[in-house]
Amino acid sequence: MENGNDVQTQQPVQEQDNQPTQNEGQEEKPKVEFTPEQQKAISALLDSKIAKERTKAEQEKQDAIKKAEQRAKMSAEERAKAEQKDREEAVKKQQQDLNRKLREVQTKSTLVDKGISLDMLPLLMGANDEETSQRLDLLDQYVNKKVQEATEKLMQGKQNPTGGNGSNTVSVNDNPWTEQAFNLTKQQEIFNQDPEKARQMIAQAQPKQGFYVGKMN
Repeated sequence: MENGNDVQTQQPVQEQDNQPTQNEGQEEKPKVEFTPEQQKAISALLDSKIAKERTKAEQEKQDAIKKAEQRAKMSAEERAKAEQKDREEAVKKQQQDLNRKLREVQTKSTLVDKGISLDMLPLLMGANDEETSQRLDLLDQYVNKKVQEATEKLMQGKQNPTGGNGSNTVSVNDNPWTEQAFNLTKQQEIFNQDPEKARQMIAQAQPKQGFYVGKMN
């Protein structure tokens, strides 16, 4: 009897060990990281947007109260016309909400492809596709400018190249140009400290991202 009980208590443990972990086989997406100053500016913009949303919600509440008071003073015919107009506006708003959700999905997909954090979504998604595209272009221009500055520093650093061929190879997880450890902030730091080392790490990683520090146009 004791042996039978031991088997019964051990069996669920074995089944649990055989279950795959939730994150097994999943690859982490590279993300663009920002300096503390950049993150502070982004946080300030997000706080401003949240404050505007709260003000908007309070205004909508006051408008609803005012509308209810006006409807109470209307005749039956006037109230019927007003309610019909409300239904038409509700349908229009539903279509606008649907368009916004579709635009949000498209913008998220673009951010993921570019390796940009989804925290940037409120700042990059515009009122329409054209405005969203313009904001993304502005971000690309900013990143390209930083890349150009880093490239110029690299070219200056080549005036004093260091020797060695393969001796400075680093692991994949320590190379910020690899897909597994992609990090623009660390790329910039390495470029500033040792441009030749950065060049070697780029050659080792062979990055495929649309933009990275040290990319030669």
